[in-house]
Amino acid sequence: MRWNRRRTAVLPALLIAISLVLVAPVPALAQDYSFSVDETVVDVWINQDGSVSLEYWITFTCDYGADAIDVVDLGLPTDDYSLSSVSATSNGKQVWYIEESDWIDIGPAIWLGEGTIHPGETGTVHVLVDRVGGMVYEDSDDPGYASTEFVPNWFEGDFINGTTELSVRLHLPVGVQSEQPRWHRSPSGWPQSEPVSYYDSDGRIVYEWYNGAADPGKAYHFGASYPRTYVDASAIQEPPSVIESIVAYLDDAMACIGGSCPMLCIGGFIVFFVGLSSYGQKRRKMQYLPPSMKVEGVGIKRGLTAVEAALLLETPLNKVLTMTLFGLLKKGAVTVLDDDPLKIEANKPLPAKLHSYETSFVEAITKSKTLSEKRLRSMMVELVKSVNNKMKGFSRKETTAFYQDIVRRAWGQVESAKTNELKSKFFDEALEWTMLDDDFDGRVGRTFRSGPVFLPIWYGHYRPWTPARTSGRRAPRPSTSAAPRVQLPTLPGSAFAANLVRGFQSTSSKIVRSVTGFTGGVTNVTNPPPKPSSSSARSGRSGGGSSCACACACAGCACACAGGGR
Repeated sequence: MRWNRRRTAVLPALLIAISLVLVAPVPALAQDYSFSVDETVVDVWINQDGSVSLEYWITFTCDYGADAIDVVDLGLPTDDYSLSSVSATSNGKQVWYIEESDWIDIGPAIWLGEGTIHPGETGTVHVLVDRVGGMVYEDSDDPGYASTEFVPNWFEGDFINGTTELSVRLHLPVGVQSEQPRWHRSPSGWPQSEPVSYYDSDGRIVYEWYNGAADPGKAYHFGASYPRTYVDASAIQEPPSVIESIVAYLDDAMACIGGSCPMLCIGGFIVFFVGLSSYGQKRRKMQYLPPSMKVEGVGIKRGLTAVEAALLLETPLNKVLTMTLFGLLKKGAVTVLDDDPLKIEANKPLPAKLHSYETSFVEAITKSKTLSEKRLRSMMVELVKSVNNKMKGFSRKETTAFYQDIVRRAWGQVESAKTNELKSKFFDEALEWTMLDDDFDGRVGRTFRSGPVFLPIWYGHYRPWTPARTSGRRAPRPSTSAAPRVQLPTLPGSAFAANLVRGFQSTSSKIVRSVTGFTGGVTNVTNPPPKPSSSSARSGRSGGGSSCACACACAGCACACAGGGR
């Protein structure tokens, strides 16, 4: 009886082992796949830890005469996932065998088993991926924002036909408010310029993109930006540089093409045009003037301040902010406590009759003596709008030439002054105008390289310069019977020039964290793209879809680069 009991226990186990061997998927050496992808629906949930959760519904029709669709390779955006987090069904039947795909770089191979889709049949594969990490990056336009981009799985090779009905639903992090997020520009050729937005059952904001005739063999990019406070700070990655992106692209291309020169050349052209597009987008972010300002009127608009004229001349906004700061220094409204990092203090009481943009600048000073970029951005938006209103009906071309001439004449007066005292006086009076010269640093050095400079009263409000004054001397008082007057301290011209140029450069480089990001935030309001609007700015990168960067059809496999039936 003991032997019989043992026998009865061993036989079922043996039968199970044999059955597993018999049903285990065996890759065919040469299979002839041919199918259409009738519909693809993908939901992407952005999680607080910087990961995403994915849900796919992919409907296939297997062509008559082709091999059955017995396995689907699903490309994932990063390798930070676990097979245990992947589950699937096919036509409602549970998939029991999922392994790491050896046909694509990153992603699972989902063996359909009883859910295999045979020739002439249509079936839907439902896949859940609980977690894919490393999907949140710092927004390249706004350091206060994070961003996620996703590319749905696509299929490569000669095995697909027709179009697919594609829906992509991006669920933003929990808590994001309706006025906060920014969707990214729809893919090229997409039928809608912007996604539909709504709330899901969990109260999350959803951006949904839909295309009834999408290409199942094309990688479509979708994304959104949102305040970084809604995800863990440790999960936010720095976006890769253009060079890093190109290097990564070429690495993947070489791995995928096996050193094929023609494909590498094609990849090179793709990289070139992508880089050119990236450059064009960055360049556009710097164009903050609204189109209406470029409509020519008649005559010259006089009376603009140097800061207002700087906008008309399309001066970089960090330089415009620096001009504003130095104007406030001249008026005694602020004191620069340090320039590395930049620390500013508002003086009390404030001088009367400050310009509105100067008042806004002072209001941007925080309790910690730093500058609030959000308030500075609002200040610049209002300033651009103000200048735009002032220019209505006037000729921008004539007005620009007029203020460029003021800059030339300001420097001419300084450089032609007969005495050092007059030179210092004229330079102080026209400081903001002289800053508009493209060669400001060089002209300061050449103009003041010899002889003493009479320091302006406001010089002491820039504290990083203060130690240099201890070496200065007071100019001798001329003998005259006139009433005595106060003599300003002096400094050797070379020292003054070095201090001024260093201060100007230091302030310009530190007054905002990212010139491109800051200007892009202003441009999104003052000169948004026609379609979509200000929320279209692209952001930090996060890959999706295929794990293989090259779009090749690897020999002997269907969709090996992007994942799919084979």
